[in-house]
Amino acid sequence: MTSLFALMYAVVFVIGVWFLPSSIFGLIIMIAITVGMLLFQYGISPLIVGWLYRIDWIPYEQFAAEFPHLADSLDKVVAFRGIKMPRLGIIHDLNPNAFTFGWSKNSARVVLTDGILKYLNKKEQNAVFSHELGHVVHSDFILMTIVFAIPLLLLTIARWAYYASYFSRGSRSDSDEASYLRLALIAIAVLSFISYYLSYLISLIISRIREYYADEHSAEVLEDPNALATGLVKIAYGLLVDGNLEERKKSRVRALRGLGIFDPSAAKGLGIISVGTTQSFSMEAIQKAAAWDLYNPWAKYYQMFSTHPLPAKRIMRLNMLCDIYGIQPEINFSDAKRLKEEQAGKSMWDEFLWDIFMKALPTLVFIALLGITIVWIFDLVGFYTLTLLSPIYANMWLVWAVGFYIIGFMSIIKTRYMYKGGFEDKKVLDLVTNVKVSPIRTIPAFIEGKIVGKGIPGYYFSEDMYFQDDTGLMYVDYRFGIGIADLIFSLRTVNKLIGQRVRIKGWYRRGPSPYIQVDTIWSESGTRHRNYSKAFRYFWAVLAFIIGIGCLYFYFIG
Repeated sequence: MTSLFALMYAVVFVIGVWFLPSSIFGLIIMIAITVGMLLFQYGISPLIVGWLYRIDWIPYEQFAAEFPHLADSLDKVVAFRGIKMPRLGIIHDLNPNAFTFGWSKNSARVVLTDGILKYLNKKEQNAVFSHELGHVVHSDFILMTIVFAIPLLLLTIARWAYYASYFSRGSRSDSDEASYLRLALIAIAVLSFISYYLSYLISLIISRIREYYADEHSAEVLEDPNALATGLVKIAYGLLVDGNLEERKKSRVRALRGLGIFDPSAAKGLGIISVGTTQSFSMEAIQKAAAWDLYNPWAKYYQMFSTHPLPAKRIMRLNMLCDIYGIQPEINFSDAKRLKEEQAGKSMWDEFLWDIFMKALPTLVFIALLGITIVWIFDLVGFYTLTLLSPIYANMWLVWAVGFYIIGFMSIIKTRYMYKGGFEDKKVLDLVTNVKVSPIRTIPAFIEGKIVGKGIPGYYFSEDMYFQDDTGLMYVDYRFGIGIADLIFSLRTVNKLIGQRVRIKGWYRRGPSPYIQVDTIWSESGTRHRNYSKAFRYFWAVLAFIIGIGCLYFYFIG
């Protein structure tokens, strides 16, 4: 949906800058168009969500009869806050989710999945439900629409100023005046783009603050922050820890992935771990999983660009609220640092920087080649003369050929690094407690279990899935990267695989949450499904080699 509106915005903007004059009037028109697009998106988005998700809407009376513990909290919030009763829905999918959407707090929809009701205890269900109600009573629908509109308006100004500077060439008889105008417009474009980027980061900060406020609302409704804290452990890490000892002893494997309560753009998957029979073992597992949030530099990177705070940060904040209600926190990370150091040593920045280097390797070579080319062009047009480099400039076709061959080889090295061999049988438990894993540094693994739901529950076009073994659940990333291929797989295959036992070969990653990227899926029905995303990455190496061959051809015929 976001991509659709981005495409519409791009088309409208291109038409606008092409036909509108490069004047203040043109800027006003473009801002008006942008605001109109935002209002249109705000107005139609709840309808689109209702169309794209298979939601079973249920009347309040039925909801209260089936879930009286949730109805009690709902009645309390509605009466105290003076809002209209939200529309309530259930998605029949065992991938646990909870989210809310709508136009305002008096036209809200709150949706739960069967997974929420199956895998969370009643108190945790209530905590998650109250968190979503917190977004409703705080009018986050309207607030965040306005907040995220500001960066888009600044981007509109930046783009208008850039194109206006381009179209202003030759538009005035006075060349000096035209030059000053272009410089002013370019300065406006640069400052507006910088402001856009900073305002976007500020918008994400505000979004994360709103999540903290919704967490506080949940704690206030239940008068117990621990319920949401243990729920977040299940949602973000999949670890089962229950405040009720007797219930804990009877517990089985649980898992959750959040939409609304957890960042859907960041949540590539969530794994869970069976906690064993002792509190110490379960707390150790929790702290190993949380150590990634607390100490892995990749977590800091993802936090900066996330709409939701890192789960460990949210749990720590909820623990601080426990003093207000006179109770002891159930989750603590006092031993997380020691457990992390046992796995990864005192610092992980060296591995993080190496990951970044490997990820950017072909790009760095291309930038160097581009820099050499720009210097050569400036020398060619007489901007300056560098006689020492003349032999190189005389053989630029050869330089480009060598450069593209290096890019090709670097692409192969990068792919080999990100898609390692040496696959071994693993459990979800083994994978989720690994602190060193990253989106680049992977663990090649075979996992066996059952597909229990879609990656995005209720979404008709979800190509990803949810997997369960005897130790936990994990998000399965099947995305190929080519829209039509993903669409065909989502429509033809995903529903058939749900409920089947499977064996998956893939690469375990975390970014920031755990997931496995598929290479091959074997199902109990005898079908085999390959994902060629790794092979597709070699396409760029082949393309670079072909361009290099072309450059060699021109070098020899020259």
